[in-house]
Amino acid sequence: MTDHIVEMKQMLAKVRQTTNEDGFVVAALYKFADLPDYREIQTVIQQLCNDASALGTILLAKEGINGTICAPETGMKSILEWLACEPRFEEISLKFSFTTEQAFLRMKVRLKNEIVTMGVPQINPAQQTGIYVDANEWNRLIADPDVMVVDTRNTYETAIGMFKGAVDPRTKNFRDFPAWALALAKQGDNKRPKKLAMYCTGGIRCEKASALMQDLGFDEVYHLKGGILKYLEDVPDDASKWTGECFVFDGRVAVDHDLQPGSYSMCYACRMPLSQIEMTHPDFEDGISCHHCRSTQNPVRTMRFAERQKQIRMAKERGKQHLGVPHHKQK
Repeated sequence: MTDHIVEMKQMLAKVRQTTNEDGFVVAALYKFADLPDYREIQTVIQQLCNDASALGTILLAKEGINGTICAPETGMKSILEWLACEPRFEEISLKFSFTTEQAFLRMKVRLKNEIVTMGVPQINPAQQTGIYVDANEWNRLIADPDVMVVDTRNTYETAIGMFKGAVDPRTKNFRDFPAWALALAKQGDNKRPKKLAMYCTGGIRCEKASALMQDLGFDEVYHLKGGILKYLEDVPDDASKWTGECFVFDGRVAVDHDLQPGSYSMCYACRMPLSQIEMTHPDFEDGISCHHCRSTQNPVRTMRFAERQKQIRMAKERGKQHLGVPHHKQK
């Protein structure tokens, strides 16, 4: 874990050289591990994060830990030191980025049946997964014509960025992925891919998906270690096979190739990322709807969102911050 602390400090030093700003460290973390005592760990981690002034969400289940938190540098260091003392979190996946503002509103440590919900209970990534591929080896792998590159994320994520040539399963959530995978597995030998290279935001979904693909009979299954975020951190822009921005699950909405907050906002109703041009569409109403969801909006829900926006506006006029305003919109 000392290496992770060094990595965090190096990232912050690099950021300060280019921005001259102090701020917060965002850490995306996960580890598939056998945690039969995950309920007891909940209160310990909640107190740890409270003491470190960390906000975000951490999920705990029998299969491991998963989450994204945002904290001042000293607070993040104390969290990493605690993780280093837990043997079951050895080699935990950690990706760091930086933001000048706190990215979350509150700190939640939740108990779940799965740390990433796929709905296939026989899959156990703590016991068996595909082959890890480091970010600096990824370009060589996906250049192989026998490799099918698969994006295991959802449509609202793939809409703003993907690896060149990747297949998009068009899933609305990760529970949809097993049906797509089964259909791929049932294809004849002449259509069935010889090798699979899978990726996602931070590595957790593609790792679990790789275990599923092995269960379905695929022999050569690879997944990007650390996900897109690690790739963007390690691979220079001029050598990158990534196009667009990367959706992240916090107030930044997306990050660019330098892991800085990107250019997208988000529709409050349907959670789709929106470009600056899309926000000028006639169907866009801030906090209420966008062109993706306007036609399917429930009138009662629309009225509720409109009332929420009214409360936000009134709070702003009083010089106060409404709790529902995402941090990327706070000024």
